[in-house]
Amino acid sequence: MINKIKSFIKKFEHYLLNLLLIWLAVLFYNNTPYYSDFLSSQTIKTLLVLAISYTLFGLIYYIIIPSEKIKESKGSTIFRALARISKNTIHYIKNFNSPYKKPLRMEHHEKTAILFLIVKIFFLPLMLNFFYENLNYIKNNIFIFKDPLSLLSINAFNTILFPVLVGMVFLIDTLWFSFGYSFEAGFLKNKIKSVEPTIIGWIVTLICYPPFNSIFNNYVDWYANDNIELSTLNLTFIIRLLLIFFLFVYLSATLALGTKCSNLTNRGIVTRGPYSIIRHPAYISKNLFWWITIIPIISWPAVLSASLWSFIYYIRAVTEEKHLLKDPEYVEYCKKVKYRFIPFVI
Repeated sequence: MINKIKSFIKKFEHYLLNLLLIWLAVLFYNNTPYYSDFLSSQTIKTLLVLAISYTLFGLIYYIIIPSEKIKESKGSTIFRALARISKNTIHYIKNFNSPYKKPLRMEHHEKTAILFLIVKIFFLPLMLNFFYENLNYIKNNIFIFKDPLSLLSINAFNTILFPVLVGMVFLIDTLWFSFGYSFEAGFLKNKIKSVEPTIIGWIVTLICYPPFNSIFNNYVDWYANDNIELSTLNLTFIIRLLLIFFLFVYLSATLALGTKCSNLTNRGIVTRGPYSIIRHPAYISKNLFWWITIIPIISWPAVLSASLWSFIYYIRAVTEEKHLLKDPEYVEYCKKVKYRFIPFVI
């Protein structure tokens, strides 16, 4: 009987510690001035729905599942690691001459759990916010498809269809990434294997997203413009078709990742779709998109700005590969897919 009680308490400890992390994150979003201003009401509601859903369905899961089948939850891993680090730090401070010199040392799975928590806290609300921005835009412009024949002219494509297609691409892209950051499970085949361990890898990734990209753009102007226009309708049509092509390559990379969508993580190596041709289809397609959009305003400042952003994405690719090369599957993948950005070139 006592063993059953201990087993019961142990089982629900995993659930409760996960629950504590989730609701602390919700409180953080609701009480931080930046997130209070930045996140839309739709995003806040969705985060609450996700938290309440885990509260209910997580409880049912832990009631149903046998104790022997429960693996240590990320909440348990993180709180145990923090408790041990706190204890070791206090001991180290009190016994400064002690031979124990690494109070902050963590095991690989503990570091991975903590880093992935940070990844989720940062990226989940961001992707949800982007998703709702694009969803609202599509809702406001969906009427254009009531008369599809009116969209068959070059002028209609340039002024009406093109911006809606751009919005649709990023709507699907951010939906996929929102799902990836929200859910992790064995049956989804997206369990975390490792998280980017280097500071430079984190810096070059975070600088690409709010609020860090806005701070960066205070010093380096942003010249790319989705609504690119050339001297004639026909030239604008051709260049925008090319932009749609690169956006579709970008979207195909997201769809190929499937449930594994997330930044800074290894959730298993993806080899299908555009990843069977080059190793970083999303990065190259996004950068080529930006380079094309600065053609009408080509100037040294615009070229330097685009070059700097391309360099940042190059470093992202390099640090990402350095991280993934610790996985034997990625080593084999690199042997088969030899080019990073452009087939047979680089």
